[in-house]
Amino acid sequence: MLYDMKLIYNKIITPRGSVGTSKGSSIDYSYFDASKRTKGGETIGRNIQWYRMWWMYLRLALECEEKNILIDGQEVKMDRRYYRRWNLDSILTNSFDSWWKENKTLFVHPQIKTLSASSVPDDDHIVLMIPKTRDKTDLLRELTGVLEGKTKSVVQFPFSSSKATYLRCHMQYNIFIKAMNGQKREQIRQWVNEVYKPMSVPGILGGGLLQTKYDNEGNRIEEIISAENGVTNNIRYAKKRIVSTSRGVFP
Repeated sequence: MLYDMKLIYNKIITPRGSVGTSKGSSIDYSYFDASKRTKGGETIGRNIQWYRMWWMYLRLALECEEKNILIDGQEVKMDRRYYRRWNLDSILTNSFDSWWKENKTLFVHPQIKTLSASSVPDDDHIVLMIPKTRDKTDLLRELTGVLEGKTKSVVQFPFSSSKATYLRCHMQYNIFIKAMNGQKREQIRQWVNEVYKPMSVPGILGGGLLQTKYDNEGNRIEEIISAENGVTNNIRYAKKRIVSTSRGVFP
């Protein structure tokens, strides 16, 4: 049986830094690579955009599975046991924002709470009495010693130890989709150089994607991808990430 290989649910996500924001400035995608984020009293393991990227690759894996798109000759098989609490059935047809609103509790770290004197502690919590008259900086320093060896970080859905940057995952996602939708390698190469180069200058937007070479006359040339085989390599990395994501490993 033949399958329509073009993707329906997954679309090109043009990097906003290539056109600027509504306020006239570009986005620093390297900012997304910082570690834990706390907002409104809630802490998550990484910037929310990383969870968005995980979700995008997961949706890509789900579509490959649904349409029987082979990755290096193998079917994509979702680890539904690992993702059993992720509400997978809603991912193909819903937006990330609506999905996150319903499922973000999976990723928010347990919060510190004020307990009343009548509260009964359990084995998962340590109850501390903190004097209100103390300096906060001193208290935090003491707290480190008090908790030494008593707590450990347990994340339900951790990111892998891969050093892949957000911007590179973003670019490879788009390259894979363009390739699946029939674009030729040279077309993809030119598109990548056009839209990603403005945000990839080291020290400005921190993308770190630029490669430098020199022509026969010694002129400096900077490109993201300098040859068609570079597109092929990025497609290969995207494929590996799709498969690993389907198994619960990202990026």
